[in-house]
Amino acid sequence: MHPRHPWPNDPRRAPGRWLGAARVARRLLLPVCLLLPLAALAQPPDGDALPVEIAADRAEVDERQGISTYHGDVVLTHGEMTLEADTLTIHTRERRPHTLEAHGAPARLEAPDPETGAMRIATAARIDYLLDEERVILVGAARVQTPTEDARAERITYDLRSDSIQAERGEGEDQRVRITIQPGEE
Repeated sequence: MHPRHPWPNDPRRAPGRWLGAARVARRLLLPVCLLLPLAALAQPPDGDALPVEIAADRAEVDERQGISTYHGDVVLTHGEMTLEADTLTIHTRERRPHTLEAHGAPARLEAPDPETGAMRIATAARIDYLLDEERVILVGAARVQTPTEDARAERITYDLRSDSIQAERGEGEDQRVRITIQPGEE
């Protein structure tokens, strides 16, 4: 006769019971685990916590390798920053994100200028956001738009600390660097 509530060490019933509990725990903890690699993004320099939200069709998290990948209409928001992509991969070190790698047709990064509040928009086939270096690298039909400039090139490196752009041409004649500067107010 089987007991009504088998103990975990009951060799006849324990494996199924613990496997079921593990499945339930995974379902409950998965949403939390998906956001853990982004915990450092939620702490801006002034110490006020801002939420990081990611919406996607599918997510894969490998905590041992420090890689989280999100697929399908991915939208990451953090404060006023928005990153949209077909695929977003987040690389972490010691559970802190250091690189966001976005791929899209195109991927799009939008954030306000910290001084003026005017929106800065970056688009490219691939966007690498190096968080520790505060640098964005755009590759493949790269474009950075600000209220005063519009830069297009095959590759653009945008330094957020110094608010400077380095643009490089592609292989073809039609892939030269193109920059438009709006006239200033008088």
